[in-house]
Amino acid sequence: MSLISALHAGWRHFLEALHPDDRQKLVEMLREEYSEEAQDTVQFTRHAQRMYYPQFRERLLRIAAEERIHVLWLREKILALGGTIPEISITPKMGKNSWECLLMDLEEEKRCCGDLLQRMHVAEHTDPEIAEVLRRMREDEKTHREEILDMLMQSDPYALPPEQK
Repeated sequence: MSLISALHAGWRHFLEALHPDDRQKLVEMLREEYSEEAQDTVQFTRHAQRMYYPQFRERLLRIAAEERIHVLWLREKILALGGTIPEISITPKMGKNSWECLLMDLEEEKRCCGDLLQRMHVAEHTDPEIAEVLRRMREDEKTHREEILDMLMQSDPYALPPEQK
């Protein structure tokens, strides 16, 4: 048996030994995070389309792509734990201009950091591997927040989206 197979079998045995309530709580927590990350992906993509500055558009699209990676990982984990992928109805919040869109994105990333911290603590007791990935996701969210704050500080709050010019 290879080391990878042994580790996989060990994790599966560990997860099967979890109290069903703990496992269900973990799955539900991952489903909530999946929904939030999927919404962020759409919102950041839509906001990127409204950016007046092309360099901001590129940065937001890159952030959206990183969020999409989080969504794919969460999907894989939810399914591996026997959960179902939640139905998502996504209606992104839109600001009057690109500056307001960036402000909304900044607030979203702040909220995500707090949510991930709570979810990390829950996962630490149930599945340390998932807790570690959530920690890395939180670090990504912090980086995104810093990037968005930088864009916000560089931009003009009265900049009109390209379609309004």
